[in-house]
Amino acid sequence: MKPAAEDDPMEFVAVALPDGDPDLMAECVIEEFLLMGWSERQLMTLFTYPRFMATHRIYLDCGEAHVRALIARAGASWRPVSRKKEGGAGDA
Repeated sequence: MKPAAEDDPMEFVAVALPDGDPDLMAECVIEEFLLMGWSERQLMTLFTYPRFMATHRIYLDCGEAHVRALIARAGASWRPVSRKKEGGAGDA
């Protein structure tokens, strides 16, 4: 794997906006990393690690339970939907 360059355009950078909705921003970040296959444990590092100032501020202001709830909510909306077996009695 190639080491990250100091000016890597793919490096995670988030900034808080004065009139922004922090929960909405957090949900967008969580969704992005969920789609890359990150686990809840990995997602929590985005909030607990002080280097990620915007997400870490949410963790400090709202607490771990709030962040875990955001992750659970985003995870529920991106979890694959189970499908009924086709050809059952209820199929039209």
